[in-house]
Amino acid sequence: MPGIPAAFSPLRLTLEQVNLSASALALLDYCPRLFCYVYLERLIWPAADAFEHEAEQQRGRQFHRLVESYSRGLQVEPRLSALEETVRQWWQVFLTSPHAQPQGRVLAELPLWQRIEGFKLMARLDRLVIAPGSLHIVDWKTERQRPPDEQLAQDWQVRLYPLLLCGVAAQLPLAGPFEQVQLTFWYVQHPQQPFQLRYSAAAYERDLAHLKATLGRLRQLEAQAFPALPYGERCASCLFCARCHGLMPPGIPSQNLTDWVWPEAEPLEETPEAEWL
Repeated sequence: MPGIPAAFSPLRLTLEQVNLSASALALLDYCPRLFCYVYLERLIWPAADAFEHEAEQQRGRQFHRLVESYSRGLQVEPRLSALEETVRQWWQVFLTSPHAQPQGRVLAELPLWQRIEGFKLMARLDRLVIAPGSLHIVDWKTERQRPPDEQLAQDWQVRLYPLLLCGVAAQLPLAGPFEQVQLTFWYVQHPQQPFQLRYSAAAYERDLAHLKATLGRLRQLEAQAFPALPYGERCASCLFCARCHGLMPPGIPSQNLTDWVWPEAEPLEETPEAEWL
């Protein structure tokens, strides 16, 4: 059965307008057609509450805001009583970790972006610690499961964050040249098992080549109108399955079988300027 053709969206973006983040690149690897729906056509599924783990995501956002406020020297304690017990426990774990007393200048929620091969690549670092001769990226993780190192080493965050940082380092408020770039994923539910990486010039060249190859593949997929993958296990649970294969994923109430809609027209957001602490 042919899929449902996507109607023209007045808000459809071009590839040059899309901010390509690690999440976007990961989605492109997972399913090019889904990447097109989400980042170019910006389609919205009306039954958004069908997505699982929303509560976990909300707790994760709350924890990130706590650490950001703490990093900026703001009072955090008055806000704790309004948060869930889980988030308050995570906060206590953070306070007992070395990250509560970083050695160096801290930049919180630092936006980075760079044009590569005509695309806008962007990232937002949870924390950057600037010390003499070194730059240290720290990303807070609140997931229940801590993936193995072999899997994390291939993660787009691991590839993209240090690559972009090295590309824009000349614009940062550094006291002198840096010789070392580190990246840490700190898991609040596994505080003794961080993922740590020391970046190198060889890693930079390898990741840049991999990124350029991915961007070249993205151009090819655009020319092919982002063809759908053959129906498979990942399609069965996808909320956009009907567009590709004419099949609804299980568990969607019949009253939600309406078509996709687009958000109200909004100006494209510009990357905010970094706030130096």
